[in-house]
Amino acid sequence: MKDVIATGLEVPEGPVVLPDGRIAFVEQVRGQVSVYDGTSVHCLAMVGGAANAVTLGLDALYAAQNGGVVGAWRSDDPRTPGIQRVYLDGRVEYVTTDVAGQPLLAPNDLCFGADGRLWFTDPGHPYDPLRRGANGRLIAIGRGRDEIVADVGPVYCNGLAFGVDGRLVWVESYGRYVCRLGEGGREVLCQLPENHVPDGLAVAADGRMFVATLTSTGITVVGPDGEVLDLIELDEAALPTNCCFDGSALWVTDFGRDYENLPGRGRLWRVETDAVGAALATGVV
Repeated sequence: MKDVIATGLEVPEGPVVLPDGRIAFVEQVRGQVSVYDGTSVHCLAMVGGAANAVTLGLDALYAAQNGGVVGAWRSDDPRTPGIQRVYLDGRVEYVTTDVAGQPLLAPNDLCFGADGRLWFTDPGHPYDPLRRGANGRLIAIGRGRDEIVADVGPVYCNGLAFGVDGRLVWVESYGRYVCRLGEGGREVLCQLPENHVPDGLAVAADGRMFVATLTSTGITVVGPDGEVLDLIELDEAALPTNCCFDGSALWVTDFGRDYENLPGRGRLWRVETDAVGAALATGVV
């Protein structure tokens, strides 16, 4: 079963389930973190700029703030790129704008690891396959160990998560790669089909990865060994950006086709699957 739960959203991304069952996500063009409460969508907090995603910590939500860029769009309320802490009462503060003495450039997606640290991708530049900017980086902060874990090149590292084996997995949008962090660094699990440009992902308890693929109109399902297994199609107007599990249901954010020209095209979907989401780590930074 696939249902559109909310419409009229402005470039929604990065959903997460709150402890009370509400669904939090960002609306990038509005510069806010929004919440679906089972009936309607309302603003939880104004973060400015254009946050790409939120994840749940023990004390608050954490937002990856890219500064104010979505494609060719630029925010009227730009912010310094960094990681923001978003309290459920609406307060917002910065956690950091630099790591290991280097400024953050465009944080994109984030999650906590079993080590209690907050891990995130920083693609280094606005999305543009033809004019690539600074190299992308994988970064971890917290527990007294802030570090740039890896420089992955100008690949537009995007969504990330931890696999059921505890290893970090992430997607690279330009090359359509699903990658894993191994002992020797970056390992390619697979390259997705040509029309499956990856954005965000969620991991199931059986190890499958459910990848929101922008140009496929759906969710590409990838096995733990990198085999492309299936495509969960939404509809022809879908431009899915990220997803999260809520039991066996998958919450999916969707920009909506032609979102750059037609405001309010974004949607929030609830999709029943044959999987159950893997347990998520959490922490405090």
